[in-house]
Amino acid sequence: MASKTTEANALAAGGMLFLLLRLLAVAHYDWHVAFALAETVDFGDVIGVLVGTFLGAGTWTGVLLALVLPFAVARHVRHVREGNWRPHRTVLLAVLIAVFTAALVTLRAWPALLIVLAVGTAVFAVMWRRGPLKPYLDGVFAHLGVVGWAAFLALGGLTDTVWVPEQHLRLRDGSTLTGYVMEVHSPYTEVLTADDREIRFLMTGDVVSRTEAVRD
Repeated sequence: MASKTTEANALAAGGMLFLLLRLLAVAHYDWHVAFALAETVDFGDVIGVLVGTFLGAGTWTGVLLALVLPFAVARHVRHVREGNWRPHRTVLLAVLIAVFTAALVTLRAWPALLIVLAVGTAVFAVMWRRGPLKPYLDGVFAHLGVVGWAAFLALGGLTDTVWVPEQHLRLRDGSTLTGYVMEVHSPYTEVLTADDREIRFLMTGDVVSRTEAVRD
């Protein structure tokens, strides 16, 4: 019971750190803008922020998966060879591979494929040969969950990609605004501008249309 409580507390702390890094990163580390954004999210939004970040930061996500995936595959192979196979591990690995494949094909992130091949070759070479690096690799395998969390925190702090889509807003006076709609509540719509990352409060009734911005 104590172990589960500790894990739950660690997960909650990790979620809060990720959310804090996300707020600062999308605000370009402007403390005042991050503070304003904090009003639009709460701890219950962490999953949505995480998924939105994961999908929105396509290039960074592909690179981080390319670095982590070979270790996950190698550890799974070792577990199978040792007769320590678990179905949930296979399912998780299959999901990671599917996500990486989708990122690779959709974004054409071919350098990420080269990273996977290079890291994978190095990891398997160390795993199958008894050398000075094998104890370090065993340490990574034993703490792969920590490595995964570190990758997520790095993703949260390094990319300024917002977890909601960028949109073009056309206003009643004919002007347009490009940004991220963070919250809609009567009578205001809160928008984070795309370029200078400032908070704008618009009258919801003045927003005539919203269309998703398409980037090349």
